[in-house]
Amino acid sequence: MGLPCGTFSRRYEEDVAIVRTRWQWIMMLAGVALLFGVSLALPRIWLIWLIIVGIYAVGTLGLHVITGLCGMFSMGHAAFMAVGAYTTAVLSANYGLSPWLSLPISAAAAGVAGLIFAGPAARIKGFYLVVSSIAAQYVVVWGLKQLDWTGGTDGIRVPLLPGIQSGGSDDYLHFWWLTLAIVVLSIYAVKNIQRMSTGRQFIAVRDNDLAARVMGINVFRTKLKAFFIGSCLAGVAGWLWAHFYHWITPDQFSMMMLFW
Repeated sequence: MGLPCGTFSRRYEEDVAIVRTRWQWIMMLAGVALLFGVSLALPRIWLIWLIIVGIYAVGTLGLHVITGLCGMFSMGHAAFMAVGAYTTAVLSANYGLSPWLSLPISAAAAGVAGLIFAGPAARIKGFYLVVSSIAAQYVVVWGLKQLDWTGGTDGIRVPLLPGIQSGGSDDYLHFWWLTLAIVVLSIYAVKNIQRMSTGRQFIAVRDNDLAARVMGINVFRTKLKAFFIGSCLAGVAGWLWAHFYHWITPDQFSMMMLFW
């Protein structure tokens, strides 16, 4: 969003601020309020589409960190969504853990899965990185089909979200509000990362990793950090996906999900 004529930055904090002017605050709050309020008049099919778009938006923010900021191509993002989805499903259905408590665990589990595959992948680039991340996609999905406690190819049931889902007609509306809140918080978090020193390191590695290394940036550690943050966001998207559909199978997290 551009700045109006006559708006200058007098301090560094003003220059890196997410929202710079009163008009930007008004536009941002009005947009969120519109998305929140217009859903009261929308039919169910529209709410379903909004929820799906919101879930994909959270996952895409993870790709933005990995690819947009750090310049690495990841073709295994749907697999990290699967890790997040199955984490909450197993913890909630098999061990009775509250789905709300499983949210940070799902994000962390997907982040760790991203680190496992990012270790060797972050040392290569270009076409070889793409092939390595594709391998992660197929390995994770294949592994989920082999495990009995994940339901194998049949999948696993996901419990309802307390306070959001009760089996009534308002479930889609409440879930959209939850999805919208998570999307807004995710955008805010990624925007903050982008303007911090971590984000500037990502951009330096993306633009020229050799120059970044000469400037003292640990390129390997920076790439791992980007994979971890991006995979955590994929895990959050997987958490939303699991509780929205109530039943997940490995085939849901195919390559086509990545393209979507």
